[in-house]
Amino acid sequence: MARAENRIKKEDRLFSLILALVSSREGLTKNEILKTVRGYSDFFDYNGNTALDKMFERDKDEIRSMGVIIDTLELPEEEGQTHNIRYSISRKNYDFPDDVTFTSDELTLLNVAANAWREASLSSDSRHALTKIKSLGVSASDPLIGVAPHIRTNDRAFNSIEDALENELILTFNYLKPGQSKSQLRTVSPLAMLSWGGLWYVLAFDFEAQAERTFLLKRIVSVPVRVPQKTHPRPSENYVRRLQSELEELTRANSASLKLLSGSDAQLRLTSKYGYFSEETSITFGFSDLELLADELVVFGNQVSVVSPSELAEAVRARLELISSQHGGEQ
Repeated sequence: MARAENRIKKEDRLFSLILALVSSREGLTKNEILKTVRGYSDFFDYNGNTALDKMFERDKDEIRSMGVIIDTLELPEEEGQTHNIRYSISRKNYDFPDDVTFTSDELTLLNVAANAWREASLSSDSRHALTKIKSLGVSASDPLIGVAPHIRTNDRAFNSIEDALENELILTFNYLKPGQSKSQLRTVSPLAMLSWGGLWYVLAFDFEAQAERTFLLKRIVSVPVRVPQKTHPRPSENYVRRLQSELEELTRANSASLKLLSGSDAQLRLTSKYGYFSEETSITFGFSDLELLADELVVFGNQVSVVSPSELAEAVRARLELISSQHGGEQ
């Protein structure tokens, strides 16, 4: 078993898996992946490792939930041998169409990303992983293995929850619900974490409620603490997909209509965010969290008028009145 200091971040492991599957021309079997890809290889056991198998299955589900297509194939000489099913990601699925063009700013950003990719492809981790895959007799492309990107977030709960997801841990933290002035202590076992609309959400089993609940990381107001000597094994399921479906359903079920002041900052920003032409002054869109949307709109002041729903208009009004009262203004 690998030592704790050898454990890598999940996002590093997912990216290394994606690059390995893109790089292999004939695909990789599960055994080849577990023996060679960074994040699995340190834990590989020729006698089998159930926890590692479950980690690989969860990672496949999470990658697919990102929209990445993982193909499965059987070579003619291996047909019917399920343990020899090969996994791959086709580069053709991600080629840009001929009619796609980029602005100069967009090209600059793409060049920055390409340089980061190129630098990482020269790392010792990249070369070591590539050598291991080639030693199996698998064809691979040199510059694509072992890039180690980092997901950055200002949510201080992120790392603790990520660790809990990896190791099926139980956490306690203080959570401030919308409209409440005092936080509540929650005891949960995280099941999935997802970035949605620029914010991080976590689906977790809540021990007080004895049910699953969805939490917004920015509303966790303390650093999560592990409950010692306890874990909470979870059934194998695509929790990321379920959390995404839940947020998509909420967005479909809730609609907001706004009037925007022509020429204002609100018009520029909100039309861009919600997919309208910049000259539009009336926009309608779905949302998943009324309180979060109210927080977003209040910063624009009188540049935005809420047409519907009335609950959103009231939430924005209440925030504006609070700001006014705190600064000695009239309500």
